[in-house]
Amino acid sequence: MRYILFFILAVLFSCSDKKTKKEIVIDIKNEFKDEDVKWFKNDGTSSIRGIAKFKSINGDIRFGKEFRIELNPYSAYTKERLNHIYKNDDSGYVNIESGIPKFNPDPEGYHQTRKVMCDENGEFEFKNLPEGDYYVIAFMLWDKTGGGIMRHITLSNDQTKIIEMTNF
Repeated sequence: MRYILFFILAVLFSCSDKKTKKEIVIDIKNEFKDEDVKWFKNDGTSSIRGIAKFKSINGDIRFGKEFRIELNPYSAYTKERLNHIYKNDDSGYVNIESGIPKFNPDPEGYHQTRKVMCDENGEFEFKNLPEGDYYVIAFMLWDKTGGGIMRHITLSNDQTKIIEMTNF
């Protein structure tokens, strides 16, 4: 009988948790324009190297091959979207437990980014980049925890920027 009561309580709590987590949809005012980011598809002579490590809410520090780094070109749409997530558009981090909003609109062009995976030490590199403004975003999620780290950087021709993406 005790087990049945425990099972019923567990089901009720899990159902009530699902009902209280409301999906957040954020309307973006700036339009995403493919012509604003077409330079991003060109090859260049610059690069970004770095290391990414994330400390979860419970204190676990993770890094390694399972984590993806994305490079987004600057646009007014991207700036506004990242400002909603990270509460600024220069640098920051967010824990997955804070929730992941959905965006309206969510254009396909926004998701056409350059992607690399970290190595076993948490290091990554983007090569052959054109000069321009970029957002570097590290996605480090595991066991329903982790989060994202964002940095805004500007690259000149023939420049290599070395960055550290950590939240501790």
